Amino acid sequence: MRRLTLLVAALSLAVGGCIHKPSFMQPAAERDWPATYLAAQSAADRGAYGDADKTLADFAAAHVNSPQALESGYWRAVYKLDPANKDASTKDAIAGLDKYLAASPDGAHRGEATTLRRIAVQLQSLDRALSAQKPDETAATRDEDVKKLRDELQATKDELERIKRRLTAPKP
Repeated sequence: MRRLTLLVAALSLAVGGCIHKPSFMQPAAERDWPATYLAAQSAADRGAYGDADKTLADFAAAHVNSPQALESGYWRAVYKLDPANKDASTKDAIAGLDKYLAASPDGAHRGEATTLRRIAVQLQSLDRALSAQKPDETAATRDEDVKKLRDELQATKDELERIKRRLTAPKP
């Protein structure tokens, strides 16, 4: 009898460990996150970054302080770095990555977020360096320079032609 009781107890523990909680028993954020993530990913794949951002922002607002809300912040920052995103903002991406790194020391994407942040800082630095350079000359100034160079080239050709005629002229 004792062996049978131990066997039933062991089987109960083994079976109980394999069964997942039904979805209605999971926290709302955990239940809603897969669909939200897929919807945002699908929107981004279509180039609808605004829709992806709104989907993730709405999720984070509805599930404040959940691990999934932190993940939504990570993905919002990633989409803000995407060059295909016409509303991309390196500054906003850095702020989002900083928030993610500060709020989730054990976040699923901590390594990636750290690397992306470094890349974003480099991009920002390059943008500043490019904007600090002198703007290109205006088209009118460029056209004037081209005309001047053409005139000088024509004068040089004329001079070469005169020298050529002089050298090939018969001597008396």
